[in-house]
Amino acid sequence: MVSELKTQTQVQPGVLEQRVAFDVQGSQVYGILSTPTEGTCRRAVVFTHGWSGNRNGPAGILTTLSRALAAQGCACLRFDFRGRGESGGDGLKATLATMSDDLQKAAQTLLELTGLKHITLFGMCSGGNIAIGSLKQLPQANAMVMLSVYPFSDGDSFSRDVHRTWHFLKVYLYKACSIQTWKRLFAGEASLARVFKVIFKPFLKRGESKKHEEGAPAAKATSKTVKASNNESRLQAGQEPPKKYLANLRKDMPGLMIYGTADPDAEAALKYYKTYAEEQQLPIQFTRIEGANHNFSSAHWHRQLTEMACGFLMENKI
Repeated sequence: MVSELKTQTQVQPGVLEQRVAFDVQGSQVYGILSTPTEGTCRRAVVFTHGWSGNRNGPAGILTTLSRALAAQGCACLRFDFRGRGESGGDGLKATLATMSDDLQKAAQTLLELTGLKHITLFGMCSGGNIAIGSLKQLPQANAMVMLSVYPFSDGDSFSRDVHRTWHFLKVYLYKACSIQTWKRLFAGEASLARVFKVIFKPFLKRGESKKHEEGAPAAKATSKTVKASNNESRLQAGQEPPKKYLANLRKDMPGLMIYGTADPDAEAALKYYKTYAEEQQLPIQFTRIEGANHNFSSAHWHRQLTEMACGFLMENKI
């Protein structure tokens, strides 16, 4: 059962929003539904945020995208997974399975509200893994857009650490060619020890608690937080990411996967997903935004993402 918590409000020209809530296993999940002010909704899009984020996404990227798509005739639902944001539930008890349950109910809710028969999945970070992993339970899904999605369960693989180290080496080699860098170094404003720590951190700290995808500082480990961390889409050090769950991807479902060139983990992710997509001849496009970081945190990158996502979905009018 869906309960509407607030009447529709026009948040920008051409876009209405309202708060909605739905129950998942006794806990209330809260979200925001964005719809066009005029005409009928042509497409239903459900957003899934990262492990430690909320329905707005880092720097409000999911809010920006949902409103942009609503202005193009889409009904967009972005919600907080249980234990995140405004939704009920205990975040320390969240698992990939509970997040999948939340997504399935969100998709059902959106289809009920719109009367549409198909859903587009729009995931970020771990939310993208949840979406792909839930495809067998979401036969209504007919397209997907994924942002900065890492290899499933690939949090501490040696390959990923190599890519991160090489990325930072290139960054600091570039800085070493600048006279300003040397001025800062001699003035005591820069530290070689800090640079060394940044470059080799993936190897110096292998086996410690996993990093938070949305950029939040890691809390001191406790028995509860360690248990919750183990439920993330990450493997223990030395393990390789499995591809079994990628079998959920379908040849009749077009997809778009976007990464930033300044995201140190993008190279490993592209290799993981693109290789599989090519082997299976899947209709998935891969693209990168020049200079963008993992969270696409600037307004300029937001605009580029919006153009890419809107263009892709308008081209694939399924």
